[in-house]
Amino acid sequence: MHDDSVERVRAALQHQIVHAILGNELVARQHGLRVTDLQTLHLMVLRDDIRTPRQISTATGMPTSTVTKVIDRLEQAGYVRRAPDPSDRRKTRIELIDAAIAPLQSLYGTLDSEFDAVSRQFSTAELDTVARYLDAVSAFYAPTRPSPDTPVHRVAGTGG
Repeated sequence: MHDDSVERVRAALQHQIVHAILGNELVARQHGLRVTDLQTLHLMVLRDDIRTPRQISTATGMPTSTVTKVIDRLEQAGYVRRAPDPSDRRKTRIELIDAAIAPLQSLYGTLDSEFDAVSRQFSTAELDTVARYLDAVSAFYAPTRPSPDTPVHRVAGTGG
């Protein structure tokens, strides 16, 4: 791959990230939230396995003290409620309040449809390459990514 292509992809991704963050910040403000609150809520909607403050902290890389403040704001805004964990009452589970989340899901559902229309302009092979690239980039940006000294285990046939 040529350096010009790498620079072009990096610049395009950086622009996309800026637009996504600013767009999400606007949505968050319109719904009385901070962008971190909105993204934490979105993470919980996407992943059923994230329902405790510790799980949120692990998934996001935020300190538990920050997670507590995020949950406080989400609870105060009516998007979540704290409940004792039925399997261990010493733990707190975070429950989503579906009726409060519905307007956000409707908004993002419309955006998903528009995103899908753009994606349909590309072949399956092109989308597979984009998906593989974005998976790699997501791993790069993940808050719990391995240190540069950690050996990378590549899977045969994945181009890595």
